[in-house]
Amino acid sequence: MAQSHKTIESVFLGKIITIVASIRPMIKRESLKHAIDAISERDPEVGYSLTDMFGTGRIDAPDHQGEDNGGDNLYFLFEDQKVPIKKISFFNDGTAVIEQHLLIKYGERLRKQVLSGNATPLDYREAALDIYRSGLQFMVIHEIKFSIQRLKKQLAYTNQVQKKKALFLKQLISFLEDIRAGDSCVDDFISRKMDENHRGVFYTAEVSSGIKAHFIQFPYCLDALMQVAHIDLEFFHVRFLLRCLEKKHEKNLFACIVKNNIMGLIYLSLKEQLLYKGLEVRYVATLRNTNRYPDNRKSANLKGIGTFLMAGIWMLWKQRLPSVKEIFLDSEIGAGRFYSSIGFTPRRLCAYSLKKPAGYLMKTILIMADNCREPGTRVIQDLCRLIEQQVKILAKKPRRQQAENRQRQYAIEFIKACLLSKRHLAFPKTAAEYLLKKKANIPETEHLLSFGTEKGRIKIKPPPIVRPVLVIKDERFSHHLENVFHIESAKRNRAVEKILAHKSLHEKWAVIPARMATVEQLAWIHTPEHIERIARTAGKSLRSFDLDTQTTARSYDTARLAVGSLFSLIDGIWRGDSDRGFAFLRPPGHHAEPDKVMGFCLFNNVALGAGYLKKEYAVKKVMIVDIDVHHGNGTQAAFYDTDDVLFVSMHQFPCYPGTGKLGEVGSGKGEGFTVNIPLAKGHGDRDFAQIVIDLIAPLADSYCPEFMLVSCGFDLYLHDRLGGMKGTPEGYALITRLLLEIAERVCSGKIAFVMEGGYSVQGIEKCGLSMMKELCNAGTLLPEKIAKIKESRRRLPILEKVIEVQSRYWDNFR
Repeated sequence: MAQSHKTIESVFLGKIITIVASIRPMIKRESLKHAIDAISERDPEVGYSLTDMFGTGRIDAPDHQGEDNGGDNLYFLFEDQKVPIKKISFFNDGTAVIEQHLLIKYGERLRKQVLSGNATPLDYREAALDIYRSGLQFMVIHEIKFSIQRLKKQLAYTNQVQKKKALFLKQLISFLEDIRAGDSCVDDFISRKMDENHRGVFYTAEVSSGIKAHFIQFPYCLDALMQVAHIDLEFFHVRFLLRCLEKKHEKNLFACIVKNNIMGLIYLSLKEQLLYKGLEVRYVATLRNTNRYPDNRKSANLKGIGTFLMAGIWMLWKQRLPSVKEIFLDSEIGAGRFYSSIGFTPRRLCAYSLKKPAGYLMKTILIMADNCREPGTRVIQDLCRLIEQQVKILAKKPRRQQAENRQRQYAIEFIKACLLSKRHLAFPKTAAEYLLKKKANIPETEHLLSFGTEKGRIKIKPPPIVRPVLVIKDERFSHHLENVFHIESAKRNRAVEKILAHKSLHEKWAVIPARMATVEQLAWIHTPEHIERIARTAGKSLRSFDLDTQTTARSYDTARLAVGSLFSLIDGIWRGDSDRGFAFLRPPGHHAEPDKVMGFCLFNNVALGAGYLKKEYAVKKVMIVDIDVHHGNGTQAAFYDTDDVLFVSMHQFPCYPGTGKLGEVGSGKGEGFTVNIPLAKGHGDRDFAQIVIDLIAPLADSYCPEFMLVSCGFDLYLHDRLGGMKGTPEGYALITRLLLEIAERVCSGKIAFVMEGGYSVQGIEKCGLSMMKELCNAGTLLPEKIAKIKESRRRLPILEKVIEVQSRYWDNFR
């Protein structure tokens, strides 16, 4: 049935072509008379001369009009000289096109008369060129005058209410007067765009063999309009271009310019229907032979102008029209193969739409985007997705030999262009990454990567040495609160064991032996009295400091073990065993103040870790990020008056312990180095991620810490018994990935996560596993999702307030 349908359609198209070919139109004397009458209405003097010439037979329509170029042209006679008129232009525009050719020939005639009276001998070629340009200029100025006449009539009929319209008409008349004066040319428009750093619609790529071309809104000036008259493209006559100005449609008109010469024009229209928006290519025409420009003989028959114009429209779509679904057009039958080759798909007979570019269009778009200073995130993302798709094509086994080979050739050319990209490194980086991923299935991989390293900017690094994530875990952490019912129990340690036993983490982590901190080390943060109070609990079955915080016989030693174990983890990271690690400690520590036990915490593990970095490694700047649902009051108190530590806490408020208000920013030397983000109940993953992206990352970039410590509470989890947030395992993975990126950027990746709260065993297992996967580079977060969150312009009101407060201290928030 499919074959039968195709045959019927072919026969139908053949009949249409036969009927059109059998039509033999001709320019009749009536058509010439109508054209001359129309000119007479606008300019009686010129009309009188043309009427006289028509009456005496010097303007005439021959009885039998010859046709050339496969029947593309019609003719009339002007002083026995054949004047060609494109058949399609005559069909579309009627006598308007005859009027313009009559005016050109009349302008030439006037110039000849002037030159014939010149006593100085002239070079024949120069004189012919001068005469021709004079004819073009005469016609264009006539059309401009005609347009001004129309506008002045409209202005005369505007009333007081139509002030905006009157102002527009006055401005347009003034603009047309400037064009008529001929003070600027196409080159001026190009230079101005260059000076403006390519602001507005201005794209650059290559046509044919490396010849630079510009895609630009039509440059309304006398020079450009004369060029339009000269190249005589279908649809785009001078009167149409001026009408675009009058109707405020000039922003829909674009040109391809090569060496300051117009080589193609395209006119767009935005179509809207209910929930649909489409960008229609209403008219498009290109100059097939550049010999029409006398100074362009060496670059005759430029190829790729149509592809270049479509690339410009694609860039325009992606940069400036995000709500548009597709580009579409109606095409003549003969152009269907071209549109199909660059990615257009049929909608109906002779109608096509473009959603995804193909063929040489891909390469042209890529070059345009790379030459663009700020192509925009959408353009870069779409091209990176296109790179991935083309690499997948290369990785497929060919089925239909000829078609597949052509598709592979396009893909290879596109990937090569990506690898040569000079301005936007996302293109070569993405191409190289996907080539390496599919290396086993792509025979050209080695050649392409060699090409990229030799001629482009990519450098293929040797495979990185994979170091295991350092982990602190120890059975002795279960000795705290033995045989006591408590929410902060040894079940948390058993949840950690399940995490580390997961098959996805096999051989990707290594245990660091635990050790006890000395009393002298504890005194870096805590008072002697505080240390002594906890020491006295040793050997006692149960001691209660407050309603929340108790100790048992081995709690003092376990707390010292937790602190010393963090020191061991820091040692391992500092000497390069790994650049990251996770200390799964008990008891937690961030509520413990220098002189006070609080909130299940005896000694402040993280604060002591920062002290260890300062004492043992002379680190001058440490950044502590607290992502527990409860404010890290103890850590804040330890560093409230110093700038050696930047403390940032994201927590629920109001909530235990009641600290962490927006205005708590530090004091004295430490003012501005305490940053609190108090959040109401109910926030979730995207909110947490946005805080890291919009606040924590800029702070880290400004502060430039040498080491990052993360107080990690698992109580942001949506089912935690002591929290009210809506965090998920994916949210914890996202926070981890973002913090790792920050650490990589500011402190060579040196970061240690330290377990604080979290009172849902399930929450610890699920969220902890997600975090460990990210730490072990075994995560499942899609780059597209991370990119989408980073691009989001949505910002929490509380985040705006925090940034407003911190802008007093940090330049990048001002």
